Amino acid sequence: MTRRFVSVLLVFPFLIGCVQEMGSALPDALDLGLSSEGDACRAGKRLDTEAVGALARYDVFCGTWRRAAATIDVYPKGASLGPGLLSECKSSADTNLLAEGVLTCPGQLSGTLLQDLAVSVTGSDSLVQARGIPGALPAMRRGAAALAGLEAPVELSADEMAGLPGVAALQDQEVLRRRGHRRNVSFRFSLAAEDYAKAVAIQDGLFGGDPVRRADIALDLALNLSSQGRFAEAEALLDDTALSAGVQTTSWLRDKLINYRAVHQLNTGSYREALALAEQPFSPETFGAYAFVSGESSDKVITPRAAEFVNHRSGNSVPPIYSDAELRPGVRALILEAHRAYLRASALLLSGREGAGEALDEAASLVERAPAGSAGWLDALIEERRAGNDLAEGNIGAARSRLSTLVATWAKDQPQSLLTARLLASLGKTQITDGDVSAALASYNASFDLYSSVEGSFGISPDVAGDYLGVLLRARDMGLGDAAGLTRRFVDAFEGMVEPRAAAAMAMAAARVASDGTADEIRALQDAERLLQEARLALQQGASTDDPEELARLTLAVETAETAALEAEVIARQAQPQYMQLVNGGAETADLVSTLADDEAFVAFAPTQAGGFGYAVFAGKVMPFGTELGRDEARRLVRRVRSTLRARAGGTPPFAAEQAHVLFQGVFGPVYSDLREAGVETLVFAPRGVIGSLPPSLLLSTFDDEQKAMARSRSYTTLPWLANDFAFINTPSAASFVAARAADAPEATKGMTVFGPPVPPNNSDAWVADFTARMTAEGRPARCGQVFAGQPNLQQPLTALRSSVGQSFGRRDVTGRSFTDVGTIEDASLVDQQVLVFVTHGFFGDGFCISEPSLLTSLDQAGGDGMLSATEILDMKLDATLVVLAACDTARAAEGAEGVAAVFDGAQLDGLVRSFVYAGARSVLATHWVADDAAADAVVRKFFVDAAGAPMHEALRGAQKALIAQDKFSHPYFWAPYVMIGDADRVLNRG
Repeated sequence: MTRRFVSVLLVFPFLIGCVQEMGSALPDALDLGLSSEGDACRAGKRLDTEAVGALARYDVFCGTWRRAAATIDVYPKGASLGPGLLSECKSSADTNLLAEGVLTCPGQLSGTLLQDLAVSVTGSDSLVQARGIPGALPAMRRGAAALAGLEAPVELSADEMAGLPGVAALQDQEVLRRRGHRRNVSFRFSLAAEDYAKAVAIQDGLFGGDPVRRADIALDLALNLSSQGRFAEAEALLDDTALSAGVQTTSWLRDKLINYRAVHQLNTGSYREALALAEQPFSPETFGAYAFVSGESSDKVITPRAAEFVNHRSGNSVPPIYSDAELRPGVRALILEAHRAYLRASALLLSGREGAGEALDEAASLVERAPAGSAGWLDALIEERRAGNDLAEGNIGAARSRLSTLVATWAKDQPQSLLTARLLASLGKTQITDGDVSAALASYNASFDLYSSVEGSFGISPDVAGDYLGVLLRARDMGLGDAAGLTRRFVDAFEGMVEPRAAAAMAMAAARVASDGTADEIRALQDAERLLQEARLALQQGASTDDPEELARLTLAVETAETAALEAEVIARQAQPQYMQLVNGGAETADLVSTLADDEAFVAFAPTQAGGFGYAVFAGKVMPFGTELGRDEARRLVRRVRSTLRARAGGTPPFAAEQAHVLFQGVFGPVYSDLREAGVETLVFAPRGVIGSLPPSLLLSTFDDEQKAMARSRSYTTLPWLANDFAFINTPSAASFVAARAADAPEATKGMTVFGPPVPPNNSDAWVADFTARMTAEGRPARCGQVFAGQPNLQQPLTALRSSVGQSFGRRDVTGRSFTDVGTIEDASLVDQQVLVFVTHGFFGDGFCISEPSLLTSLDQAGGDGMLSATEILDMKLDATLVVLAACDTARAAEGAEGVAAVFDGAQLDGLVRSFVYAGARSVLATHWVADDAAADAVVRKFFVDAAGAPMHEALRGAQKALIAQDKFSHPYFWAPYVMIGDADRVLNRG
C-alpha cells in the first residue's frame, strides 16, 4: 500500500502536466457530417469538464436541435476513467442491428423510455468515448475517430459554431456562469444572481437530463440570493435542490449543500444552526476524491479561468463561498472541506465560543494542499478571520499587522474588488480599536470609495456603514481634517447605505427599465462611469509621483472623464428618468438646502450594530449626529411599541409610552431642540431599517412623572406627541425627496378612482386548482397554489371606503370582481386621475411564490395571478397627485411579521410606494396597520376636506390632531398609522 501511494504521488504531477498540454491542443469545434436522419452535426468543446484526468468534453448538436444529441469525452490513454460515460453501457449481442464496437446504454440523452448508443475508440495517445441518441451514431463515430487521431478532424471556426442552434445556448450558459463567477468574486451579487437565474433557465431547457449540473448552478443561485438578504427565496431553492436527483446521487454536491446551508444560517444570524451544519462530518466519497492531492502538485492543474470562484458576502461578514465545476474533483473536494472548517471557525467566533483558532488552522492546512492559486480568496478570508480571533483575544497589534499585510496584497492584485473593500473595512475596525482614528479614517475612506463605485455594488451594508459613520464623527470632533469635507463624507456614506433586499430590488428594476428602449444611452453612461473610476484610481495610485507632467496628465484624465460622465448622465436622464432614480444613491447637501422651505427640515436616521447615526439639514446647515440606539435595541423597542398598536377583544392595550420616548431620544434627541428653535414646522424624515416600521408622529418628546401617570391612566390627549410639533413627510432618501420636489406639477387635476375591496382568495378545491394553474403558468412551483392557505385574515371582508368620501373629486369605484390586476394594468384612463385609492391587502412577499411587494386583487377571467406587483406598477402610466394605500400593513416592516400577508415594510424604499412614485404618483399615503373603522373614516373624511385647501401633509396632521383631542380616539392605534411619502407639499383640486 505504501509503495502504491508513493508511486501515485510521483506520477501525479507529470500526468497532470501532460493532460493540460494535450487538452489545450484539441480543437474547439468539429464538423461531424450528417446524422442518420440527414441533419448536419457539429461538436463544440465544453468548458466545465469534470471527469478525472479528462482532456476535454464535447457536446454534439445536429440540425436545429436545441439539446445536445451526444456527448464525447477524451481521456489520456491508460487513464483510470472512474464512472465515465460508458459505465452503465454494455456490448450488444445483436450485431445485425448495431455496428461492431457499438454499445447500448440506459436512456439518458434519449430519454428514460429509450436507449442511448455509445462508441469507444482508442488512438495512439488517447481514448475517446461517445454517448448519445441513436440518430447521432454516425456523428459520434466520426467525432471519436477524429479526436483519437485516426481520422483528420474537420475543424470549425468560432463564427461557424456561434450561430448553430443549441451551441449558442450552450455558449450563452457558459458566459453567464463565468460572468456570475467574476461578479461574485467582486461581491456584485445582484448582477450575478441575474446571471445564475438565466443559466438555470438554459440548463432546464437545454441540459434537462444533467441533474448534477443543474443542481450545481441552482445552489450557486440559492447562496447568491441569501447573500442579498433574500432569505425566503434562498431557503426555498436550497430545499428544492436538496431533493433533486443531482444532490441525491452526488456526494460532493451533498457536501456543497451542507456548506451552503451553513453560510445561509450565518447570513441570517443563526450561529448555533450554522455551527451544527459546519460540524457535520465530510462524506467518505468526497473525502476520497482528494486523498492524493498534494501541495507538490503542478501549478498547471488549474487554469486561471478555473480559479474564478463564486463568492458571497453578508452584513455579518460571513465568508464568501465557491463553486466551479471545472475544478478537478480532488481539488474541489479539498477546498470544500477547507471551507467547512472555515465556516466552523466563523460560527464559533461569531457566537463567542472557543475553538475558532484550531478550526482556522485546519482550514489553512487543507488550503495549503491545494494547487497554488486555486483558493486565494479562502486564504485571504482565513487570514481575516485570524485577525478577528486576535482581536477577540486582545491581540490588537497582531490583528492590525495581519490585516495590513493582507490589504496591501489584495489592493495591489485586485484594486477594484469588493473583497478588497471588505478587507479595508476590517482593517479600519482594527485600527479604531487600536485608537488610531487617523489611520482608520483612511482605511474606511478607501473601503467606502470601492463600495460606492464598483459596478454591481449598490452600496455599503448598514453594519460596515455604522462603523464608518462613527469614525467620521470621531474624526470631526477631533479636528482631523476639514470639517465640511468630513460632513460631506458622512452624508455620502449614510446615503450609500443600502439594505441587501433593497439593493436587489433596485438592481432588478434598474436592469428592467435599462432594457426598455434606452439601452444605448444607459450603457454609454455606465461605460463613462467606469472610465471615470479607472481614471480616479490611476490618479490615486500615481499621486505620489515626482513627475509633474505625469501628475498633470493623470489629473486632466480625471477631469475629462468627469465631464464625459456628466454629459452621459444628462443624456441618460432624458432618455430614461426612472433608471436614474433607481440607481441614484444620494443627493448633494446643497441640493437639499436649496430644496427645503424655511420652515422645513430634513432628517435621516439609521440604527446600526455600532449605534444610531443620522443627519439633519435645516436653516442652511448640515448637522451629522450619533446616538446609542443600536440595531438590536431599536428592533426590541419597535416590536414593543407595535405590540400595543392593535385592537383586542377587550379594547386596545396600554400604549408603550416609555418605549416611544426612548425611541424619540435615540432618533431625534440630538437635534430636536435645534429644530424647534429654528421654527421648523414640517419634518421630512428618511428612516432606514426597523425605524421605518413606525410612524414618527407617535413618538413622545418628553416623559416626566406627570406624563407617566397620564399614560398609566390611559389618558393620551395631552401627551407630547411629535404630531403636535411637526407635520411629517416620509421619503426613501434625500435623492428621492429632491427629485420629487423638483418634478413638474401633475396635469391630472380631477378624478378619483377607488379600487377594492377585491374578492378574497379562498381555500376551496376549485379556487386552489385555478390559482395553482396560474402560478405554474408563470413558472412558479405548484406548491405556490397553496400560498394563501392558513391565512384566515385574508378571508375577512375589508371595510370599503365610505361612498360619501371623495365625491367632490369626481369619484368612481372599481370593486369586487371588477378589481383585477389585469384590468388595473390595462386601464389607460388612470393617467387622467388625480387621486387613486387602493382598499386591499398588501404583501412584502415570501420571496418565492410572491416574489415582490404586491397588492391583492380579484382573479381576472382573462388570466393574471391576482396580485398587482411592484414591477407591474412600475409599468403603469400615472399622473396622480396622490395614491392612497388603504391596505393591511402597506407600510409595515417585515421585521417580526407572520405570514405572507404581513409584510410590506416602511421599506417603502424598495416596494409598492417606490413603484407608484416612479410610475408617476407625486405622493403616497400609506398605513402601518389597519385602524378602527370609525377612526379611519374620520381621518380620511377630514383629510380629503382639508387637502382641498392645504398641503396634504398638513391636512393629515390636522386630521390626526382632531382625533387626538377626542378621548375615545386618542390612543395612537386610532390616529397614528398614516404616513405621507413623496412630495406631499401639494393641494388637491376638486375640479
